[in-house]
Amino acid sequence: MLVGAFACAHTPQLLSRPETEDRNLVLRVHTAFARVKGRLQALRPDAIAMVAGDHIEAFFLNAVPALAVYAGTECAGTFGRYRYRFPIHEPLARAIVEQGIERGFDLFYTQDAPLDYAFYVPLHFTMPEPSVPLVPLHVNVYLPPQPTPRRCYEWGRALGEILRARSERVVLMASGGMSHFPGTDRYASPEFDYDRRLLNLLTAGRGRELAAITAEELDRAGNIELRTWITLLGAVGDAKADVYCYEPSWHHGNAVVEWPL
Repeated sequence: MLVGAFACAHTPQLLSRPETEDRNLVLRVHTAFARVKGRLQALRPDAIAMVAGDHIEAFFLNAVPALAVYAGTECAGTFGRYRYRFPIHEPLARAIVEQGIERGFDLFYTQDAPLDYAFYVPLHFTMPEPSVPLVPLHVNVYLPPQPTPRRCYEWGRALGEILRARSERVVLMASGGMSHFPGTDRYASPEFDYDRRLLNLLTAGRGRELAAITAEELDRAGNIELRTWITLLGAVGDAKADVYCYEPSWHHGNAVVEWPL
């Protein structure tokens, strides 16, 4: 069953915090992360299904899947001085692959691809104690051609059906966003107003409207990572969001959100 849903920023500076970052802003996001951790402990999930992108750590010249599932027994990666490893809830992962394919989604699966920091940064702060097995769900957010927002929403809707039919208690978490323009001359000018309008839609329970956003609009607003959120929105339907925080740094809109289910 699907017992909870969250979206968390994975901004690397939230973990490494160079001198360019506002310490108080970072700590406020940490406080929101701690609130998610508390909620996860209260929800007692058997698994966390986490939707995130990849910063060319796992997929590039060898293969670039639109949608992928980590379906081995464990997953691991590195980020700076951090080395991380998580057990995978293998029965759930394999069920998602098999039933996703039955629903018309040509899912890629891997047992040994490196796990990107987009998964690790939120989990560093929010993983409950004792830790919970993971099912990493990859969405291609960076390398064109990416899946359309509508396709992400449809995949999320199918994913929600699969998770609700399971006996395990599952929390769905999206990692990414909000507005930022890495590697461009717009890096110091995120679209904060666009972010706030989107958050207002989500608090009103109008998340399905994001399925109609074009890829071009997401790109113009620095929100290509929002595909992970849109996937989650397909699963939660018209649930209204509870925005724990929105912290606009000089280069990134950092949001932490829950959809109480």
